[in-house]
Amino acid sequence: MRANRLLWVWSIAVCSLAFSCAPPPVEREGWRATAGPAALIRASVAPFAGLGDLTAEASIELRQGKVCERGTAILQLINPDLFRIEVRGPFFTHIFTALLEGDSLTVYGRAVDPPLKGAAHGHLLAALTGLDLGQYDLRYALLGLVEESPVVGLPEYPRADRAIVPLLGGRRLWLDLQRGLISREGSVQAGGDSLFRELKKYQRVGELYLPRRVEIRQGDVLLALNYKSYAINKGLNVKQLLQGMPLNPVRVP
Repeated sequence: MRANRLLWVWSIAVCSLAFSCAPPPVEREGWRATAGPAALIRASVAPFAGLGDLTAEASIELRQGKVCERGTAILQLINPDLFRIEVRGPFFTHIFTALLEGDSLTVYGRAVDPPLKGAAHGHLLAALTGLDLGQYDLRYALLGLVEESPVVGLPEYPRADRAIVPLLGGRRLWLDLQRGLISREGSVQAGGDSLFRELKKYQRVGELYLPRRVEIRQGDVLLALNYKSYAINKGLNVKQLLQGMPLNPVRVP
């Protein structure tokens, strides 16, 4: 009996210590909930314009029905329109590298032979991931950023500190007005499928507030990225992002 009591007391102490050591949820510095949804969207978008370059490392998971694939990813961005993602599987096996350059997307690797080049909003990305990102910018979608877009209707308020805002193009944003952060984004794609992005576990990186977990869901497909590290404005150059890219990829729609 005494041993059981000691074990119970020890368990309570450990749990209390774990909760006391957990960092508090991130809140946007200087944010006032009364500023409203439009102000929160502007505050979320504005810092991206001042970003020079960004490098991030993440674990990545792709689920399609009962099939699950895992790997790691290095994402590199030179603002505004050069973005590279390199995905590796177990034992650092190279799966594919994708380069978004303006309106074109080039992909090569074990999963893509021969190398292919197509439109940024074409079928190439859907063939790789099973996700039709449609109108979404690949950079924003994967990094957990939000594209600027006009509000086209009145917000809904499921709670006093939550708002759902309709945007041009059929997108909707779920806002946490208490913390000053965007928690979810949803849209209906051209084929009629709904696509949702869940933005979780925010941290502040310079002037940016970035989610450390990004989940993109469409039908039975889930793409999840868990970010481990970020580095911003470290002087990335174009040559670094173009390294190893094929010279004559096959063009596809």
